[in-house]
Order: sequence, then C-alpha cells, then structure tokens
Amino acid sequence: MASTSIQSRTAELITKADSATQAGETAKAASILREASQINPENTEVKKRWLALADQESGDANPVAVLRKYLQNSDSDDGEKARQALNQGRQLSRPEAEEAYDLLTQSTNHDNPTSKVDELLSIFLQRHTSARQLLAEKFPADSTKVFNQLYIIGDEAFKALFSILLDSSLWPTDDGIREKACREIFRFSLATVKSAGPGPGVQRSGRAMRAVTHILAVQPGTVLELIDQGVVDIVLAELDLRLDGRVRRRGILATSRILEVTGEKGEGWFETFVKTKVAGGGEEGLVLAFSAAGAVFPILPQVAATLFLTEGFVKGLVANLERNSEGAGGGKRKSPILEQAALELLSAACVDKACRDAINQHCLPWLRHLSDEQEGGHRGLAALVLAKLSGGDEVGDVTSKLTNLVVASGNGSGNEIEQAIEGLAYTSLQPRVKEEIAGNDGLMASLVKALRSRPAALFGCLTIFTNLTAYTPALSAEAKKIAQLKAYANQAKPADHDPLDSDKHVTARCRKLLDHDVVAALAAICSAKQQSPMSTANSLLSVGILLNVAKEQKHRAKMAQQGAVKLLLLLRERASQTKAEVNTTQIIAFRASHALARILISINPEHLFSGALPASSAVGALVPLLSPLVVTTGAQGGNEQRDLLPTFEALLGLTNLASMDGDTTAQDLLLREAAFAAIEELMFSDNVLVRRGCVELVCNLMASPGCVAKFAEGSADSRRRLLVLVALTDVEDLATRRAAGGGLAALTEWDAGVTALLDVKDGKGVQAVVRMCGDESEEVVWRGVVCLGNVVGAPGEVGKRAVGMLKELGVDGIKKRLRSVEDEGLRGLAIEALMKLV
Repeated sequence: MASTSIQSRTAELITKADSATQAGETAKAASILREASQINPENTEVKKRWLALADQESGDANPVAVLRKYLQNSDSDDGEKARQALNQGRQLSRPEAEEAYDLLTQSTNHDNPTSKVDELLSIFLQRHTSARQLLAEKFPADSTKVFNQLYIIGDEAFKALFSILLDSSLWPTDDGIREKACREIFRFSLATVKSAGPGPGVQRSGRAMRAVTHILAVQPGTVLELIDQGVVDIVLAELDLRLDGRVRRRGILATSRILEVTGEKGEGWFETFVKTKVAGGGEEGLVLAFSAAGAVFPILPQVAATLFLTEGFVKGLVANLERNSEGAGGGKRKSPILEQAALELLSAACVDKACRDAINQHCLPWLRHLSDEQEGGHRGLAALVLAKLSGGDEVGDVTSKLTNLVVASGNGSGNEIEQAIEGLAYTSLQPRVKEEIAGNDGLMASLVKALRSRPAALFGCLTIFTNLTAYTPALSAEAKKIAQLKAYANQAKPADHDPLDSDKHVTARCRKLLDHDVVAALAAICSAKQQSPMSTANSLLSVGILLNVAKEQKHRAKMAQQGAVKLLLLLRERASQTKAEVNTTQIIAFRASHALARILISINPEHLFSGALPASSAVGALVPLLSPLVVTTGAQGGNEQRDLLPTFEALLGLTNLASMDGDTTAQDLLLREAAFAAIEELMFSDNVLVRRGCVELVCNLMASPGCVAKFAEGSADSRRRLLVLVALTDVEDLATRRAAGGGLAALTEWDAGVTALLDVKDGKGVQAVVRMCGDESEEVVWRGVVCLGNVVGAPGEVGKRAVGMLKELGVDGIKKRLRSVEDEGLRGLAIEALMKLV
C-alpha cells in the first residue's frame, strides 16, 4: 500500500513538473522534481526530467549534453568543450552524475590514442562531489566491475579511484567498507600484475603495481593480513631486469614498502623466493633470483648480504655462470640476460665488505675473462664490478680497460659506456688514477662529450671530475692534534697525504678541466632551456667542481668566459626553489655563492653584468656568506669552528662589486639594514683577514651618501660605528689601517662627516688624523693628509673648530714625518693643509 502511495505521489509530481516546465517556470519545476527525488530516488522518469531540465537551463554548456556529443562523434573540439564543461563551477546533480558515469565507462572510445575519455573521467571524479559519492557507493556493490572499468580506461581514471578511497568523508566510519575496498583493490591489482608480464601487458602491469605501492604507502594496515609468500613472490617478480625500467622502479618501491611493514616475516619470504628460484637451476629462475637480490641490496643491505654469504650461494652462482660461458664455447647460445643479472647482483653486493671479499675469492677469473671479451655485451658492467673490487696494482689494469671502453664510445653500447664511466668514478678515488685520467686528452674529451650528451652518464662524469678537483682539506692545529691522538690510540702513524693529491697537482688537474671546456659543458646542460633541470645530487657535485676550479686565481677569467657566473647563479636559484632535501640545497646554494665570490674577486664586474644579468643578483648571492658557516670536526661532533674563508672571499667580491662605476645597485643593496648589520658585525672580527676585508668594503661603500649617513647622521649607532672605524686606523695590520684611513678620507669630504669626526668622544677622531699623518706607511700618510685637508678646509665654524682642535693637539709630529716623505705631491698637499693652522 505504501509503495502504491509513493508511485501515485511521484506520478502526480511528475505531471506538475511537466506543467511548470512547459510554462517556462524552471525554478518551480526544479523544486517539484527535488521533492520527487527525495521520495522516489530510483524512479527513471524523475531522472529523465532532471536531465531534460538541466539541458534546457544550460543549453550547449550542459556538461552531460556536451559529453554525450563528444562520445558520439569523437571530435577533438567537442572533447575540449567537454573538458571545459566538466571543469565549470556548477556541480552536477546526482542524475547527471549517473548518466555521465555511464557514458564514460561504457564508451569504447578510450582505445583511441587521441581519446580524452581517461582525462574526462578523471576530471569528473575529482571535480564533482556527486560523482565521488556515486563511485563510493558503486564500488562496494560491484568492486570487480568498477575496478575493471577504471583500470582499462587509463592511468588518470584509475588514480581518481584512489583519491576517492582516501576521502574519509565519502565512506561510513564504523562498518569497515572503506578498508574492505582497499583490500579489494589490492587483490585485484596483484592479480593483474601476476597475469601480466613482458610484452603487451607491461604497461598495465605498471599501472597495477602503482596501485599496490600506493596502498602500501598510505593504508598498509588494511592489507597487512593479505601479505604472504605468494604476494611477495608476485612483487619480487616485478624486479625482473627484462621488464621496462618504469615497471621495475615501481616494483622496487613496492618491495621496499612490503619489507618495511612486514619486518622479519618479509625478510624470510624474500630469502625463500631467492633460494627457491636458485634451487630450480633454470635460466628463468636464476634471472628472477639475481634480479631480486640485486634490487634489494640497496634497500636492506644486511639482509641481502646475509643471503649472499649463505654457504654455497656464491659458489653456486659462479658454477651457473661458468656453465653459461662454457656453453657458449661449445657452440651453444649463452644467456646474456643471465650474465647481466648476475653482474648487476655482484655490483650491488660490492656495497658490503664481506661480500666483496667473497666475490674476490670466487668470481675474479670469470669477471676478468668477461671484461676482456672483444665482442661481449657486458664488458663495461664486468669492468665496473672489478673497479669496485680493485686495489693496489690491479687498479691500473682496471682503469685501462675502463678508459678503452669510454674512448672507443663509438663502438660500444650506451649502457656499456655508462657502466665504464661509473667504474672510473670508483677508480678515480686513487691519486695516480686521477693523474692518468687528467693526462689522457682522449679520455677527457670523451668524458666531456658524455657529460653533454648522455644524461645517464651525468652523475658518473661529475663524480670523476669531483675526484680530480678535490683539494685535501686543510686541518686546523686542533684537528691535527686530534688526528695524532687517534693514530696514537690505534698504535699507528698518522696517514701521510699522497704527493699526487698536493695542491700543485690538484690545481694542474683543475686546469685540464678548464682546457677541455668542462665549465662550458656544465653551463650548457644546466641551461634554463633544458627540459629537466639537474637533480639535487648532480647540482651538488657541479658546484663542488666549480668551487674547486675557482680556487686558483689564474682560472677565474677562463671560468667567466665559459659562463660560470650565470651558471652559479642558476644553480643557486634552483636550489633555493627546491623544497625537498633542505640541508643539501642549502649546501648547494652556499657553495655556489662561494665559487661566485672567488670569481668576482679577480674579474672586473663591469665585464660580467648587464641588464640581462644584473649585479644585484650577485649581491643577493654573496650577502648570506657574511654569516660564517659553522662546521664541525671531531669524532663525536664536537670542536665546532667557523669556516671564515667563504666570508673573507665574499667580502672581497662585494668590495669589487661596490666599486662599479655608474651603477650604485650593489652599494644600495649592501646598505640595507640586514646586509649592513652583517658587515658591521664583521668589523669586530678577531680574524685579521676578515676584519680587513670588511673595512675595505666599508671604504668602497663610503662613496655612497647612504653609507656616509650611517657614520655621520649623529645617532648613537652612527657614533658607535665611527668610533670603531677610527680605532681601526691604529691596528697592526697595514691593509686594515689603510682601508680605515681611506674610509675616513671619503667620509670627511662631506661637511657632516667632518662634524661627526670632530664629535668623536675625547677628540679621538682628530687624534686619528694626526696619527695617520705620522704613520710609518706612506700610503696611510696620504690618507691622513687628505683627512687633514678636509677637516681644516671645512667651511665656517666647522673648519674653525677643526683648526682649534688641531692646534691644541699639536702637529709637530706631522711636520717631522713629512721631512722623510719622498713623494713631492704628498708633501705639497700636507704643507697646504698645515698652512691653515698657522
């Protein structure tokens, strides 16, 4: 009876809605249909009225109508209109969402390479609340159908399913439906992965593996009970090196997450997988076992090493490899894939010392044989493993093999060259190998060519160049004592530095890099026009190379010619914009600024900067160096000290920038509150060089009225600054006295500056002038005499006051000093000033 009443009432409301629609009263019709939907939401006639009303209100802009049109004709313009319509502000009603979902999921147009169905379905599910609610209801009712629909359509649609899964507002909180949905997707994805393999199914396998990884990352607790040996076997099989690289990367992420959440159980399942595959003895099983073990080494090195060192594992590995090689010698076709999988495992195992020892004991003959093959496809990989193992006299032979592979790059595969370069990155840690590489022009040219043209070889090339340019760190007296104490405790002598790593040899190697245009190559690959900027790790290596090469003053002009200034600013800017790896990006920015400072010490900034590359960018890069970097030495993180070299070199670079003719940008920026506060603090530094550099910078800044005001405005701060500058005219270091005197000479060219000097407490300002005029250095005397002329030549009462103070103080010392002055111009200038005191 109740059902009949609902149907009757619904029919009555539909009739009223039709009448309102015909009368053009759409708002009234919508209100009536809303009531009908509430009492009978599944009624198809009500849904039809809703859709018709939406079409009438929106015309061609109605998302469902536009979508229907696109799916009927597949016209790209209609597809764009559908995308815009789904992105519009209006939310779809529930009936509209149901029709749109049916249209998109039942379309066969998604198989077309130009189809927009994947994108449209993703927008629909991400943008419209009604669509999200609809899918959250549909999935528990028929999870298999929904999974298959979205999975087949494409990546974006499948990703949208996860956003809905993670939206807790769409799911009941107390009945476990959402958790059950997670488990269903996990099961379906694993089943899809298992059924796929190399070939046509690889792409979809990657999509499913992404789903597995995603659930393990965000909802591991919901699927933990499902993980067993079978699940681990499916995931580890995705590490097969025969699969596409993108699929393997997702497999590695999933493996890492599974081993993390399952702990010891997962480690046991991993060992069982590898041992079972090895025990089978066939090529297929061995490739899977070696691929999985090699991939797990970086994730869980201890677990992988324990498995690798299991009694008989390495011997069995060698036996299989030797049979493979012998089979080739007997006319049978050997397996290059098995060879590659084994080599990659050996390469990964070299991270552990005990594993290296086992490889040295059992695998060396096979590795050497493989690296000597003239037509072998894995010479580079075999040589790479040998490089990781090499030491003593053998390193030379391995380096020679690697060098030949890199130089003969035209005859080798891409992977082989990259593996050889990676091998050189290991052997180039040895000082004599560094000399061999730097002295081999053919190899250096090949490495620079690879740097420019082989993205996969970029890290290896940069590592080699880093090793070649690395200076031996200078130890403080305290650090040397600590090293001696450690050696004494270990009953050994402190290790002597290899002569081939002396500053002389490193500088010569840096010059070799410049001669081969390494800086220009770095500038090219770091250009803003590149599609993908260098990784953080590569940027860190790059700034280290540039900083080392810039240490030698004679290198800086050529570095600037090859584009080092713009390159360093670019690397620093990118580092500051990178949110991840904060500590690393801070180091990149700091070292880039330090290298820039070194170049600016030696190059006229007017030759470097222009409207396209303003000097302000360099000032902004160097100012942070004025706050010395805290470095830590010692075994337990004690003995903190400040690295003042970057600060000193930044001061010199800024001094050069502040002297630019016709461009006061640098001066204006340095006189801002934060920058000048750092400069002012360094005037008190106990380090003679830092204090000298700071005073020289202030001297150059004194050409600016803004700097004069900071010393002559009459405030307590300005009086304090001037008192410090006056005191610095009487320090032991000549260069500091000279710079302080120059600052006072520039200051006293202004009447306010003369007044400020005369106002210095206890007449110390005038005393400083007299003292400078009697200094043992003629350079300081020059500055003192200029100050003397400025103060006695000041107009009006200021000049009279200065004369009175000087007469009271006495100038006999000045007259006596002038008798020994050889410069006639200086003597004449002094006499002119003294005449005003008569």
